Amino acid sequence: MSDNKIHKRGLTSFFTLFGFIIMSVTGLVLYIVPAGRVAYWTTWEMISLTKTDWGNIHILSSVLFIIAGGFHTYYNWKPLMSYFKDKTRKGVKLQRELIISSVLSIWIVVGAIWPHPPLSYLLDFNEWIKDSWVIEDAYEPPFGHAELLSFKNFTKKMDIDITKASDELKANGIKFESVEETLEDIGKNNDISPMNIYLLIKKFEPVPETEVLETLTPDEVIVKFSGTGFGKKSVAYMCERIGLDTTVALQRLQTAGIDVNFENTMKETAEAHNTEAIDIMKVLLIEGHKIENDDES
Repeated sequence: MSDNKIHKRGLTSFFTLFGFIIMSVTGLVLYIVPAGRVAYWTTWEMISLTKTDWGNIHILSSVLFIIAGGFHTYYNWKPLMSYFKDKTRKGVKLQRELIISSVLSIWIVVGAIWPHPPLSYLLDFNEWIKDSWVIEDAYEPPFGHAELLSFKNFTKKMDIDITKASDELKANGIKFESVEETLEDIGKNNDISPMNIYLLIKKFEPVPETEVLETLTPDEVIVKFSGTGFGKKSVAYMCERIGLDTTVALQRLQTAGIDVNFENTMKETAEAHNTEAIDIMKVLLIEGHKIENDDES
């Protein structure tokens, strides 16, 4: 009969091990997934699991690991206390190891709150990987959580004729019961991403009028463009958007010491010159504007 009993310590050890393995795998996956707005817009998946699925697995496996760790400590409490008491009587001989592990742990926490090299390189690489998923402008939603809007409200917001849009989707075999369904739900029911739904009806969207922005001050440029996501747009796109001839743009950028590939994004151009995307925008919009580098005195 005793052979049929569950070995509690063994069970706890296995739970701890499996929790650690699952947390490690899901942690690595979540490190490389695209940003949420991109993942949900494009219906990103890895081995048929969405970003939400991976996040849920990570959270629940963390709970498993914590519970298993608690039971592991409980079942080994006496040996653990005996060990510490024995070390206290004999004198702690692991002071150096304790100090090193404590300092490194504190350093990692501080580095997460106030990023600094070399830990900041890991965070920068994480951001680079997330941005690398955006290989075309279409991978960026027109606004945050666009997939959660109903088809009716989405077309209204994008100024698209809902009748034409509905007919276009149906002509492409996309079925939906009501215009009150969200783009996300329509996509799931038809095995298509919200991004591709938008691309089908985008041709009905009015061509955006060119913004002619003149005599702006640096502060006005910041107010106008900060938080609009322009950094992920190509330099060529932004020149067209603001009505600036590329010849004039090239001259202004070269005068400011900026070498430019018009197909690169504003952010890529800025990073190549150790500055910010908003500073590149200032150069484009303000004739004679120079970028002030922090290392200049």
